[in-house]
Amino acid sequence: MTAFSEKDILFMREALKLANAAKGKTFPNPAVGAVIVSEGKIVGKGATQVYGGPHAEKIALKDAGSKANGATLYVTLEPCCHYGRTPPCTDAIVAAGIKKVVLSVKDPNPLVAGRGIRQLRSMGIIVNSGLLRKDALELNEDFFFSIVAKRAWVTLKLALTLDGMIADESGGSKWITGEKARLCVQEQRRIHAAIAVGKSTLNHDNPQLTIRHKSGYNPARIIFSSSKEIPRNTYFFQHRNETRSIVVISGGIPWTISRESGIEYWYTGEADEKVQLTTFLKMAFAQNIPSIFIEGGQIVASKFLENGLVNRLHLFYGQKILGGGKKSFAFKKGMPINNSIILNNTRHQILDGDILVSGTPEIVST
Repeated sequence: MTAFSEKDILFMREALKLANAAKGKTFPNPAVGAVIVSEGKIVGKGATQVYGGPHAEKIALKDAGSKANGATLYVTLEPCCHYGRTPPCTDAIVAAGIKKVVLSVKDPNPLVAGRGIRQLRSMGIIVNSGLLRKDALELNEDFFFSIVAKRAWVTLKLALTLDGMIADESGGSKWITGEKARLCVQEQRRIHAAIAVGKSTLNHDNPQLTIRHKSGYNPARIIFSSSKEIPRNTYFFQHRNETRSIVVISGGIPWTISRESGIEYWYTGEADEKVQLTTFLKMAFAQNIPSIFIEGGQIVASKFLENGLVNRLHLFYGQKILGGGKKSFAFKKGMPINNSIILNNTRHQILDGDILVSGTPEIVST
């Protein structure tokens, strides 16, 4: 195992910072950061550009210019070695005279999958991998999952009271959580390729499904529905041309997509519920939407969670107790304790009194 220095860690953290800032703008590509270091100083920086634009390595090489010759490249993902929308990054690295490459994690894309490392080493470049690997994996966890599973990654978020309600008895839910928790939700929206809700949430709350705390991010908007009918007075309909606006319909011929008045209508077929949902996720991946942030409501959240299709769950608990109202989940059939959904890898965060509990759900038999 390679021993990395404190300076190595410092430089890779800078690369990860660049990648995080690019997250949300690069889909379906992963967000990658790169820095070039010569004589102990950063001489070039770069991050992945919008889809079809230069990769992080090439931006950093251009920034460094002639100083890249004999320097070390720190990059959060294995450089690509194939022709896609842009030429291989490995060729540019070799041509620039880079002496050493330090990377966080290998690229699971079958077109790369270690080939980039082997190509660089074959040209006499030193390659060390594994620096801040855990951080890099988490940053692009959606990409690492979707490129292998060939279906979109799903993050499910709910805001709920301490007694598990997502709305009061009249349907009111504004606001269960405070401003800091809602800002955290905005940040989660930023790093996903699409934001989705069910039609009942659309009708009741008329959500914008936008990112309001930072500019330059424009995820697709998705509505789950049983029909094409979308109220014309909703924000979704009136602003349908701002970004990809998609209505997912449970019915019709699976994998069929039609377009009408600026809205895409995706049909998932008449098969059972899990097959329909899986079809949708595979369609999303095929349509360059590798990650989806689902914000409810109860029916949509329950379907994805009960069918084992949620990769990460965020539960934002507000400081309220209602004693009644709309429950967070309503499965078709309640689960027994010894065969329930377990939240693994849990994290807890206090947000001005509200509590965020997050983790990876798994159905476990004990």
